[in-house]
Order: sequence, then structure tokens, then C-alpha cells
Amino acid sequence: MSDKTIDDILRAVNIVDIISSYISLKRSGVNYKSRCPFHEEKTASFNVNEAKQIYKCFGCGKGGNAITFVRDYEKISFFEALKKIAEKAGIALPKMDTPNKSNSKRDLIYTVYELANDFFVSNFKKYGTKAKKYLEKREIPLELAEEFSLGYTLDSYNALKSYLQKNHITTDIFPATGLFRSNENSDTYDLFYDRLMFPIRNITGKVVAFGGRSLNPDEKQYKYINSPTTDIYTKGRELYGLHITRFEIAKQNSVFISEGYLDFLRLYQKGYKNSVASLGTALTKEQINLLSRYSKNMYLLYDGDIAGIKAAVKAASLIVQNGFNPRIILLPENHDPDSYLLKYTIDDFDNLTESALPLLRFIHTHSSLFGDQRETIQMVLDISSEIEDQIVRELFIREISEIFNIKEANLQKSIREVSYPKKEQTPSKQISYKYEEERKLLKYILKYPEMKEKIAINLESTFFMNDDLRKLYESLIAIKDEENKIESPSILIDKLNLYSEESNQIIDELTQLFFDEDFLDNYEELIRQVKLRKLKADLEYLNGMISEDIENSELLESKLYVKREITKLSKNIVRKTMFL
Repeated sequence: MSDKTIDDILRAVNIVDIISSYISLKRSGVNYKSRCPFHEEKTASFNVNEAKQIYKCFGCGKGGNAITFVRDYEKISFFEALKKIAEKAGIALPKMDTPNKSNSKRDLIYTVYELANDFFVSNFKKYGTKAKKYLEKREIPLELAEEFSLGYTLDSYNALKSYLQKNHITTDIFPATGLFRSNENSDTYDLFYDRLMFPIRNITGKVVAFGGRSLNPDEKQYKYINSPTTDIYTKGRELYGLHITRFEIAKQNSVFISEGYLDFLRLYQKGYKNSVASLGTALTKEQINLLSRYSKNMYLLYDGDIAGIKAAVKAASLIVQNGFNPRIILLPENHDPDSYLLKYTIDDFDNLTESALPLLRFIHTHSSLFGDQRETIQMVLDISSEIEDQIVRELFIREISEIFNIKEANLQKSIREVSYPKKEQTPSKQISYKYEEERKLLKYILKYPEMKEKIAINLESTFFMNDDLRKLYESLIAIKDEENKIESPSILIDKLNLYSEESNQIIDELTQLFFDEDFLDNYEELIRQVKLRKLKADLEYLNGMISEDIENSELLESKLYVKREITKLSKNIVRKTMFL
């Protein structure tokens, strides 16, 4: 595929529209801001610049354009991300070129998971007597198991390993899949064995992970184990069943959220096909944002014990803080969604749904679970302090006042310092970087690309001490641009061919340069600073070498040369200062 096609796609889309379809963005000056989707944080460090069509997190440093965001957020290949963005832009893609090495690795992991799933489903049909008996005991129909591709792993440590090798998958990729472990002798063996298998699929329907349920309750092993994080799967990013139920969720404008696989399957079997499961873990911000694409009305359906109630409150708090609408369905004690729907009727469940309470009403009704009244009030104030949107926060505080009968002014006074933190420093001042001279010179080239040839004549890339900045310098100098200018930050990433995973750090550096507007507007001085820093580092290194070999004439000669160059550069700045 030509660079022009990619450039056309990037010009046709707006990065704000792309990113806001995944996470909630709020305007802040020239940028849009949010909490970063790539790391956990409490303050909004994630910035999107609409004019430059790039994003940058000043917490974890991650940055890029629309393509890199979709690729990294969905954990898909560059070509899959490009296809998604092209569809939004209404541009038909030509036949794809051969993927690069990095994308091939990810695609191979996808292939391994599809093969593994086929193998597990085949085992279930042929040898899954134990798994079928378990499902029969839990009253899960085989038709439902077939619809969701439930499988079975043989009671063997090498079954999957042998199957993949027979299908021409080499052991080199095994560690990257997360489907294998190694013993003290470095021998590889299957992670899952003798378990009922639940394939976990991403939003496009591709298998990205597995959950395995033990079928031997008497043995000392975990009831459930799940695939670890890989190149195609991050725990807390996916929702079980969403690839099938998302259209029904959008149609009904509501979603039932349960915790476990069997809870989801029971809901689905009983006709509640606007359901998902959070894969047995606490609901995450990423999962909430993913669901919000289809509905902002979320019903939490957790176990009816105290632990389940507190987990539901925690999840509902996170939903509120992200600007959406949770309601908590209270199940009878000792019941989970699966057991309740087996014992009670659909009408009973619908009545429970009708009586579901929003977060503050639920907390007020069950305040005894959260301590005395003062502790309960403090808990809801803590929740409000984490709400980013000021209007949503004001409305939430007003609701606290009405429900708990406390003057709104007193509530505002209690949380003012938390709700209205001191103004953050500008991104350019937030982070202190090493090799600042090198960065300043690169910023100069980005602003005045017509000067890059003159700079290249006077500065070899070997003077750059930071490898990523050196590579970026070499790439910028090498760009052939007939108009002799760098058109846009977003398209520059494409021109530099920075879409492989190995280039992520360079993209992070590049986006930082574009967000940081502060730089010295004198290329000669910048070149001098870069050279001087490198020569001083060389001198320090030579001094260390000479201390160990004081009679080495070559080292002494090199030291004299470096000192002369440092003196020459230092005299240059003195001479310029005298004539100012």
C-alpha cells in the first residue's frame, strides 16, 4: 500500500472523532483531555491536539496519530487499524502489502489462538465427557456451549503443543502466546489441561484469550485460570460475549453486566442478550468506555452477598466517574445471576430490574454496609472528587445533598480542594528530559524543515547520545519533500514509516516535540550545544579509561583532541557574546 493512500486516510479523519469513539474527551484550551487509556492514573494527562492530529500522554509518555491509537488500544495490527479508520473515512483500501515483521508476530499469535480454539472445540466433541457432564449439572445446554465455542483441554501437558507443531507452528512463538509454561529445565508445557475452556473474543470476534474452568474440584488447583497479557490481549480490556451482544445492547440502550462466564451464559439463554461479563475481574475504565459505545445505561448484576454488593458499588462508582449511568440490581443473599435465573421466573427477574437503584440511592439504602453515616458520606464525597466532568460532578453533589439531607454548600466546602486541584503545569514544563539539547534541535527542524540540509552538513548523527533521538534525526534529514516542509505531525509519522512496535519510543519522542512549543530559535547555537554535550561525555569516558591505563598514548592523544574541540566550541560562544 502506498504512503499516499495512508496520508489520504489520515487527512480524511479527525483524530478527536476517532479517539472519542473509544474514550471520553473534554476540551481544555487548544487540546482535548482525558485520563490515559494506556495506564492507570487519577488526573487527566492524556492530550489530543486536533490541529496537529496527534495525541500525547504526559504521564506514561505514549503518543502517536489516529492509526497508532486504534492499533494500540484495540491491540490489533497496523493493517487492521488502518482498515477500521478507512471505513470511517469512506475510503476503499487496495490489496494489502505483506505485513512487516512486527505485525507478522501479532498475526501469528492470532493464528495460534484460532488453532487452539479449534483444537479445544474438537476435544470437547470427541473426548469432553467430563466437561459435558459438568455443563449438564449446571443446566447449560450443549447448543449454547456450541454457540460460544466452549472447548475442552485434554488431561495432558503436551496436547496443545503437539497439535500446534503438527500444524507447522514453531516453538519460537510459544512464549509470546501465553498458552505455555516452562519448568526449571526450560521444557515447555501446556498452561491449560483437563479444563472446560471459554474462548475470549475481542470486539471483532477474534479469539484473543482463554478462561479455563477446573473439572477436578478435589485437586488443589485454581478453579479458574486465564490467559496472561500478550500482544493481542490485555486483562481488563475485553468483555465476554460483547462481540455477539453489542448490537442488542445498542438496540435496547442498556446492558446487564455480570462477573462470570456462566452468569453471562444463563442471562443469554434466558433471553437477556444485551449482556456481558467482566471476565471474573473488577470492572475497569477500559471496559466501561468500550460498553459506552453501545449504551450508557449499565445494570450491575453481581452476587447477592456482601462482597458482591461492595464490588457492585465499586463498579458503579467507576461508571459514574466516567460520566455514565449505573444501576445496581440486588439479588437475594447466596444467589448469583446463574442460580437466581434457574430458581426464579423471568417475571421475578424483570421485577428486580425495575427496582434497581442508581448508585447514591443504593448506598443510602444499604448504608450500614459502609460504616456509620459520617463514613458513608465521606465515601460518596470521595467518589464525587474523582468525577472529571465539572457539570456531572455538580449534579452528583446536588444529589448527595438531596438524598443524605446535607446542605450542598457544606458538601462543596468539604471537597473543594479535591474537586478543584491547583492548575497543572503546562506539558512542556511537566517532564524534565535528559538530552534536552538534542530535543531542542529536532524541534527546530520540525519548525524550519528548510534548514535541515544546512544542519545536516554541520552535524553528523553520531553526536546524538540518545539512540531514539538519533534515529529520529536521521529520519527527518532523509525525508525528501518537494515542498521542503513537513506537512503535519500525523502524516509525518507515516512518512517516517513509524508503525512497527520497535518504533513506539520514537513516536513518543516525536509527539512530545510537537506538544512542547518552547525551544531556542538559533540552529547554530543548538548544534554547538549538541556537539559540546557529546564531547564532554567523550572526555569523561576517556578520563576513566586513562585512569586505568595512564601510559596509553592513543588515549592521551584522543583526550587532547577532544579538549581542543571543546575549547574551540566554547570560544565560539564567547566570541559571539562579545559582539552582541
